[in-house]
Amino acid sequence: MSDQTHKTSLSGYLFPAVLLLYAIFQMAYGIPSRAEIFAVWLNFGLAFIAYFSILHRFNTDDKIRINYGLAIAARLVLLFSFPLLSDDIYRFIWDGTLILHHINPFSYTPQQLMEMKLNWLNPVLFHKMNSPDYFSVYPPINQLAFWLSALPGKGNLLASAIILRLFILPFELGNIHLMKKLLKFYQKDEKLVFLYALNPLVILEFTGNLHFEAVMIFFSLWMIWFLAHKKWIKASLALALGIGAKLLPVLFLPFFIRHIGLKKSIYAGIVVALSTILMFLPFIYNLSLAQHFIESIRLYYGKFEFNGSIYQILKAIGWKYYGYNPIAKTSKILIILTLIGFAISYIKSKNIFSGMFWLMFIDVLFGAIIHPWYILILVALSPFVKWRFAVVWSVLICLSYYTYRVFPYQESMTLVWIEYGLLAFFMLYEWFNKSFKKGNVNYLS
Repeated sequence: MSDQTHKTSLSGYLFPAVLLLYAIFQMAYGIPSRAEIFAVWLNFGLAFIAYFSILHRFNTDDKIRINYGLAIAARLVLLFSFPLLSDDIYRFIWDGTLILHHINPFSYTPQQLMEMKLNWLNPVLFHKMNSPDYFSVYPPINQLAFWLSALPGKGNLLASAIILRLFILPFELGNIHLMKKLLKFYQKDEKLVFLYALNPLVILEFTGNLHFEAVMIFFSLWMIWFLAHKKWIKASLALALGIGAKLLPVLFLPFFIRHIGLKKSIYAGIVVALSTILMFLPFIYNLSLAQHFIESIRLYYGKFEFNGSIYQILKAIGWKYYGYNPIAKTSKILIILTLIGFAISYIKSKNIFSGMFWLMFIDVLFGAIIHPWYILILVALSPFVKWRFAVVWSVLICLSYYTYRVFPYQESMTLVWIEYGLLAFFMLYEWFNKSFKKGNVNYLS
């Protein structure tokens, strides 16, 4: 490339790069509340325009380093911000405060503790959290980060947010590094990493809103790396750490069989089980605490709903024939459908990436609660599979933030149907499009 062409290319790159950073900056510091839905949508729209522009025009060999730099810069922009799109941070700091004062977060609900009138509790956290009547549902690695976030003390919410961000940020950078290594190992195009690294929803929900799925993804990718190198004990430990961040990776254990055989997979299961028990033991060491933990998980998945797809169809049928939302019944149907989908994913998957991808897709397809960050593991796995609908979904799912425009929160079923209708349309397009034949690299579709 000539010097003049290189300069022209860089000047063309500058606009989408600055646009991406500007939109993220606005989301971090320029919007006072997630209730400002049109401002949220506008800046997400600008960020995704920049993202797709870079993928389409500037995801080239000579721009790899600068794209890595942009991915890091976009995350550093968020360093001193407070989460905009999620109120989970209040429960994070609450749990950390309890640990700091030698109280097990699985022992009492926030409501029970407030009734004790402990003067070191922060009532701001209590009134802003979304689960005051439930025991904690967060695994031990999260609790470690929560404890660190509580160190600044009562009233220092921004400092607590920065500590959590400094905890999550290395995992996010680690995700990008592991993806790069895995792409090279499996002889895929390294530039596919930017499907994840520059995705605005990934950046804003993980580094910005501090969701620990980023940690789960890191240990899941690490597990794959060790399995690829036949290091099954290390892979087992990585899987256990993933479970310690989010329970979901326990579903990945059956994929060990294809890599190391049934006998070693049984041993791996024992290593995973013992390691997980050891991590949980400081928090859940008797039957009562275990019941509290299980009860909160059961209530969470059996009582709440947000942005579901198949769930909404079953709910509509329930209202028509029963006159109410039969969530207790529909949840059982969804569990059965999910288990059937899991079995198909285990049996039919050609490799661990496609297996995990479809497993996680089944999980969110039949879920009653599909927050935007729930689908980001699909985006993380997208560089390793031929499908791109998860990337498109990361745009469409931004419609779900509309729920937060009022309080109490209220979903728009019209937007839910638009989201899933367009997603289904794109999935069908991918299914029938001949450009997805083996060996064809396409960064966008």
